[in-house]
Amino acid sequence: SVDPIELGPQAARAELRRAVLELGLRGVNFDAGFYATALRADSDRLLPLYEECQQLGVPAFIMSGPTTPDLADNDPLAVDVVARTFPKLPIVCCHGFYPRVAEILTVALRNENVFISPDMYMFSPGGRLYIEAANGFLQDQYLFGTSYPFRAMSQSVADLDTIGLHESVLQKVRSSTARKLLGL
Repeated sequence: SVDPIELGPQAARAELRRAVLELGLRGVNFDAGFYATALRADSDRLLPLYEECQQLGVPAFIMSGPTTPDLADNDPLAVDVVARTFPKLPIVCCHGFYPRVAEILTVALRNENVFISPDMYMFSPGGRLYIEAANGFLQDQYLFGTSYPFRAMSQSVADLDTIGLHESVLQKVRSSTARKLLGL
């Protein structure tokens, strides 16, 4: 995870490069709404880091959901701006920008570089929209996550099999999309 507020812009960019080039990490997490100064996903402070991720060929994981301190920062339309600005940057939306499900699914429909990982929120009210999209247009842009420790990992894994994903989609969600995304 890289925090441009705590580290400052130059040190954050250097830490991002170190994490990928020296430590071999395959993605960078941004907790934009949770920094000491909360940011939207399309903040000017994050744009150089997204640019660096795109140059290094690693995905940016943007964490946002209902626990974001200010729900105004949980804006899927900000992801649309980032996806259009950096069309070769894979962007993973952790927690699926819940409860704004329809909006983030529309952003993913518009941008093939946007991936959705709704984690425990696919089991929440309105979460069926994630499943419908995964069984249709989003099947190559949907990732499984557990939200551990907020939800037991074994429970999420077991529930995945019964939530209604088509068998062909289930294989992609379980592993092949993530393997492709992370270059494994």
